[in-house]
Amino acid sequence: MKQRRVVRGFIGTGVVVAVALAAVLLTASTLAPTTQGLILQTASSPEAAASGNRNEAALFVSVYNEAGSVRGLPGGSFSVAVLTAPTGAAPIVKSGVTESVSGIYRIGLTPELSAHRWSSGTYILGVTLTSANGSGIALAELVIER
Repeated sequence: MKQRRVVRGFIGTGVVVAVALAAVLLTASTLAPTTQGLILQTASSPEAAASGNRNEAALFVSVYNEAGSVRGLPGGSFSVAVLTAPTGAAPIVKSGVTESVSGIYRIGLTPELSAHRWSSGTYILGVTLTSANGSGIALAELVIER
């Protein structure tokens, strides 16, 4: 008789633990789409930027996850690093970030100082997103014509 009680107690405890674990997993999975699995895609446009001028170029970043587009990210969440640039090119900086369409962000880029100008050629950029919604990184190519 004593053995049966032990087995029942063990089975009952196992069921309680399994139910608690399932509740935790279900709660975590409902949070996952908004905090994990961010996907970044990029495209660029020189717009009016050309060799010898300071006009703004644009980098577009689409941010989404399983739940859809990620909206409302602050501009400070994005950073841009120049990985390669034409020989003699001036440093470039982020001049502003706007959400042009839901989940698509336009990052303006200009030469760093007022005395600097664009150099013709290909710039390879690393875009990093760090926010409460998660983080991610993507590569982009920007071509500045003569």
